[in-house]
Amino acid sequence: MKSKITQSLVERAPKPEPGKSVLYADTEMRGFYLIVTPTKRSFYVQSLVNGRQVRTKLGDHPAMDAKQARDAARQTLVGMRGGVNPNEERRRARARGITLREALDLHLAAKPLSPRTKDDYRYNCEQYLADWLDRPLAELGGDRSGVRDRHRRITERHGAPSADNAFRIFRAVYNRGLREHPDLPPNPCGNVDYHGLRRRKVDAPTDRLKAWGKAVLGLHPVRRDLHLFMVLTGMRRTSACEARASDLDLASGRLHVPKPKGGSTRAFDLPLSGPLADLLGHRVAENPRLHRKSPWLFPAESKSGHVAEVAQHELDGLTGHALRHTFATLAVQAGVPLLELKYLLNHAASNVTMGYIHVGPEHLRKHQETASRYILEQLGLEHEPGQWPPRLKE
Repeated sequence: MKSKITQSLVERAPKPEPGKSVLYADTEMRGFYLIVTPTKRSFYVQSLVNGRQVRTKLGDHPAMDAKQARDAARQTLVGMRGGVNPNEERRRARARGITLREALDLHLAAKPLSPRTKDDYRYNCEQYLADWLDRPLAELGGDRSGVRDRHRRITERHGAPSADNAFRIFRAVYNRGLREHPDLPPNPCGNVDYHGLRRRKVDAPTDRLKAWGKAVLGLHPVRRDLHLFMVLTGMRRTSACEARASDLDLASGRLHVPKPKGGSTRAFDLPLSGPLADLLGHRVAENPRLHRKSPWLFPAESKSGHVAEVAQHELDGLTGHALRHTFATLAVQAGVPLLELKYLLNHAASNVTMGYIHVGPEHLRKHQETASRYILEQLGLEHEPGQWPPRLKE
């Protein structure tokens, strides 16, 4: 419909039926339009931009009146006929405006990350990159030498692991912003010289293992059983500490782990060897007496209600993730095949073939038994079926 777009037309144009719209083309300025819908009255312009028809919105009434829209249309159409695409300009402006903090929120909202992982992301950004959080990614991406220099300064002040970890997080967050706004500069972490730290090697010779086995028996029963559970399963600290009695099925010899590293999509059933079943059965029997029906298998008088800190000076550094290394090493020495070990450790599939293989707890239980017997032997401990705790070998 053709008509001069006036304030009177904008205010009095009849509403169309639901789901429909009416377009008014201005008779005095080619390419200037008013579109009326049941809920809005909006101003648009349309013109060829480098050989392509482009339509862009100027604004809505009443925030913009007819005179303001006409002035904006005149200026915008001049630019469009000169080759400027206002839609692209707006997109670039949004890209220039997104900050590191906004990209971090975008990244954390888009991925099914555990609360612990999200806290780690925020901690690293706030601890090492706090002055960057409200700076635009475009500004950071354009300062490649400054990004490299920040990595170097964090290395000098806090160590290589902290620097590498902070910038792996920054790299991931920047990439998420780049996916949202492709006009951003390339990821500046391409100019960062990572230290490429190797995985920590845990040295646990026979005499150290036997000293550990003797020392662990002298701990508080809950902490004693937690450390033995971790060395007999290789389970990560958080999953072990947060193990619940409600996830334990002693009848079928399984412990369900609902939220391991990687979140609920990586949930699995841990097969229990005889020693592990006796250990957890003992914990279930003891917990009501010691902790008034705590839901946790390893309860403590803490804010969370369970053991959270596993450091133990009596154990000479063999705690936490070091026990995962120890379990893997001793399980291989015991003869557990690498494929089955991957499943016992709940490692993600590392190749296409592993993605096709689905191994159940029943198959894995015999390998868990093999590992448990060998590990207890290396610790100098003797386990009698149906009894817990184990005792030192004479």
